[in-house]
Amino acid sequence: MEDWTEDDWIEWIEATYAALDAKDVDAFVGQLTPGATVRFGNGAPLAGRVAIRDAFSEFFEAIGTMSHAFTAQLRIDDTLVIEEMVTFTRHDGATVMIPAATVCELTEGKADRMQTYIDISPIFGRGEAPALCRAAEVAVA
Repeated sequence: MEDWTEDDWIEWIEATYAALDAKDVDAFVGQLTPGATVRFGNGAPLAGRVAIRDAFSEFFEAIGTMSHAFTAQLRIDDTLVIEEMVTFTRHDGATVMIPAATVCELTEGKADRMQTYIDISPIFGRGEAPALCRAAEVAVA
């Protein structure tokens, strides 16, 4: 993506986050490569557009609204790090603002890997988090 201008990067960020804020799962998944991996908070990594679409559809149904405000960005080669404040409105009407950071690795204009570091515990009650946010079970020896 050496030929991308700063405007190209900004367009990708705006399109990706506009899709998330609109809870438009198809537009969001369209910003990813077919074999992309996504990890959100403590959730298990998801691989491929179908798994990502299914998990984000469930997540979008579990929240009222979501909006992102960017506080910082750093780009190194094809990797983008975005710091953001995410405002969620829960179905009970409560509004929660949470800091987050997302690392995106892009290939040919699409994200091949996205990992969002966020603590979603203020949004969901214990045991209520959608699959996207639940930690993978790990056996402890």
